[in-house]
Amino acid sequence: MWDEVIADDSEGIVVTVLDTKQFSEDYPEGWCEQTTGAFVETKKWGLIHYPYFDDDVKFIARKPSV
Repeated sequence: MWDEVIADDSEGIVVTVLDTKQFSEDYPEGWCEQTTGAFVETKKWGLIHYPYFDDDVKFIARKPSV
């Protein structure tokens, strides 16, 4: 499970963080050409790339530590 966010007025989860090389099972390393930023899978808009997080992305819950 990944961090839950509200992104562009839609619930979503962070599925890839390129800067720290964190990838979910659905989006493994090498699936995209971008090298920075993060991807959020939103319920309303689908997959969105954010070069950086700003006021459009609000964190709701952190990924639980294992």
